[in-house]
Amino acid sequence: MNPSVYIRPLVVQDALISYQWRNNPRIWRFTGARPDKYITPEMETAWLYDVLQREQEKRFAICLQGDNKYIGNIFLTDIQDKEAQMHVFIGEMEYWGKKRAYEAICMIFDYGFNDLMLDLIYVHVNSKNTAAIVLGKLAGFKKESEYYDTNKEMMLEKMTFTRSMYEHQEHLSNAGNEIDQV
Repeated sequence: MNPSVYIRPLVVQDALISYQWRNNPRIWRFTGARPDKYITPEMETAWLYDVLQREQEKRFAICLQGDNKYIGNIFLTDIQDKEAQMHVFIGEMEYWGKKRAYEAICMIFDYGFNDLMLDLIYVHVNSKNTAAIVLGKLAGFKKESEYYDTNKEMMLEKMTFTRSMYEHQEHLSNAGNEIDQV
């Protein structure tokens, strides 16, 4: 795979771009993390400064090869007992459906399984978010369960990807498939 993106650690200055994504309802319509008010650059900067201090979280920017444009985020959170929850989104909508998130997931798998020595990476996806479900399947995640989250007031699917799946390169077996929505 010749990736069109790379990931790098998020920095506080990224807030000057990411605050715009936080205010875009199209990006957050399927998540339980929708802001309930307008997010200013100062609010995003303060939030990012805080989360970057957390030891059990690894947060990365997704950037384009070539021009280094920052287009999205990918995180590993709740890192404990050799497991982590993954979060990914492309904030620049012109890059939706172009496999940028898939490429970033392959990179976070490399980091999680090789550098952090994780045994399991999981996601919780809104069952109505077909793009995220397609992306998860493309990346090799397997549906483990479905449940209703009372806090987010939505049905979620828990999807998992294991070290064994990584070692068997199951995340690469669908790389040639087309994605229309992610």
